Amino acid sequence: MSARDPGSTTTARSWHPLSLSIQLAVLVLAEIALFQTYGAHDARFHWAAHFLVAVATAALVLLAVLLVRGSPGRYPLLLVLALHLFAMAPDLIFRAGAPHALWMDVFLGHISVHYLPGGDTAGLAIALVAVGAYVVALTRWLRATRNPM
Repeated sequence: MSARDPGSTTTARSWHPLSLSIQLAVLVLAEIALFQTYGAHDARFHWAAHFLVAVATAALVLLAVLLVRGSPGRYPLLLVLALHLFAMAPDLIFRAGAPHALWMDVFLGHISVHYLPGGDTAGLAIALVAVGAYVVALTRWLRATRNPM
């Protein structure tokens, strides 16, 4: 089996409808819990900003994997969750008593994302463009693997 054959790796299993359903359930439950933690500090707008950055970053990472490896990346919805947890890590440090500081931008722009012109609306637009680009590339890859020339 070739690398372009989606059935040749565990990648295919991570895109199976059952796997995607499980990934979606984990993502939704975790995001509800994360949203609630921000509610305790009246900072739910932080959740949205960091979630949108995670979605856009995940789409770009998956696009890069598709272009470099020639096959889709594994566990796409769990990647979104992992990147969201990474992006919000400074908030855990903040709750422990450390002030927010610019060095925290290494966590997917943790500070700067709040100063994006257009706020969460701009973040949503960026995430939608990134996801759209990935969907177009994935669709083309699927067509090419189904109808090899």
